[in-house]
Amino acid sequence: MQRVLFSIFLGLLAASGPQVLRAQEGGAEAAVQRAAEQKIAARRPESAGHLEVRVRRVRGAIDSTARLRLELPDRGAMTGGLTRARVRAQAPTGDWEDAGWATLRVTRYDSVLTTRSRIKQGAPVKPEDVERTWMRVSDLHGEPLRASAFRAQRKKGTLVADRYLRPERVLRARDVRPPYAVDPGTDTDMYYRRGRVRFRLSCTVRETGFVEDVVRVYCPGTRKTYQARVRTAEAVTWVKTL
Repeated sequence: MQRVLFSIFLGLLAASGPQVLRAQEGGAEAAVQRAAEQKIAARRPESAGHLEVRVRRVRGAIDSTARLRLELPDRGAMTGGLTRARVRAQAPTGDWEDAGWATLRVTRYDSVLTTRSRIKQGAPVKPEDVERTWMRVSDLHGEPLRASAFRAQRKKGTLVADRYLRPERVLRARDVRPPYAVDPGTDTDMYYRRGRVRFRLSCTVRETGFVEDVVRVYCPGTRKTYQARVRTAEAVTWVKTL
């Protein structure tokens, strides 16, 4: 009879053992999750609402009832991707002791702009051409164009597409720009002034540029190329003779 009871006990222990282990691991993951969220809120309070953390793996003897603290590498600013963190637990004495480590997956979300339809290169980009979307941006290549940045740039003037933009494209910051003040082939007047010497030359622009950019211009009258600073679409000032 004792052998039968002992066998039943071993069977119950074997059946419950993995479940108990999984329950403990689940408790540890939940505790690490809370500690990670607190870490984000403390380290990057301005981005806490944009970052989502998920525990991918936990290793070590982590007591889910203890107070936990995560330590990240110096480069671990939790801005996105996989991050490995050391887990430390507070002992009854108040000291912090190593408890294990955890791998975290941090996903960054943001409100970005996407195109409603196709936009040709150089065509104006208007508010009705884009829409706001809340989405994951951790894996995007390049800095996304946020709605606030788009509005701020449009207050300064018209924006155009710097490249062909397909429909439903997530806009990057470099996808739009102000129109160039001058383009290759633009006819402009170059003004020269040194002391009392002043004159004006009719030139042709050789490269694109915004106002205040320094561009190359060519003067057929002198058969020379100059560097000139763009003042307006019709006027540049001499900087250097090449």
